Amino acid sequence: MKRGLLLFAVILTGCASTRPTYQTESAFVIYDIQPETIDRSQFLDAITKAVQKHSSQVRINREIPPAELPEKPGRFVLKDPFANSNMAALMAASGHSTKIPVCDGSLMTLSSADTSMSEFGERTSFHLCVFPYKQGYHVNIYSSFSRASGSFSAATLGATLARSVVGDSSQLIPRTMNEVRLAAEQFGGKVNIVDSYIPETFKGAFLDQTASVIK
Repeated sequence: MKRGLLLFAVILTGCASTRPTYQTESAFVIYDIQPETIDRSQFLDAITKAVQKHSSQVRINREIPPAELPEKPGRFVLKDPFANSNMAALMAASGHSTKIPVCDGSLMTLSSADTSMSEFGERTSFHLCVFPYKQGYHVNIYSSFSRASGSFSAATLGATLARSVVGDSSQLIPRTMNEVRLAAEQFGGKVNIVDSYIPETFKGAFLDQTASVIK
């Protein structure tokens, strides 16, 4: 039965490549949220819940607010903890990045993963950092999406075909980013985008285009 489905899928692909392929893409957005007087606890709870809705597991670390708020907020920095090691080489060979965001001075750091689509070769990691400063907060969000396509299995081949029509689970990344923005606005925060990069591939039939990260 599976062999028959696989043959049918190959016929449907036509010119589409069925060669096994691994690919990882990243995205980020930095929100400026003012004023500083919004309720900090409710604000952090709300943006946490916005991320939890689309995650299989979440790790959260909240720090003590600084004694004196800085003039300028911090910003995430990508670092590779396995740099120049065999692990980094193995991960790169399999299409996975070992770089992680580091957020020194963050009031809250949140790391999450969505493995609900792993059967179809898809995995999403999501990192959020909140930097307080005198005018308000900067929320830094960094996310990476790994995708296996082609004839690894009947499941990944079927997912490869479906992506050309409806997209993949990467479209949840800009949706989640936008829900974080909406959560901040819920408490009277004025939200502006400081910087961002969202790949064109992070879209599909199930992404609400009216709720884009870039307004």
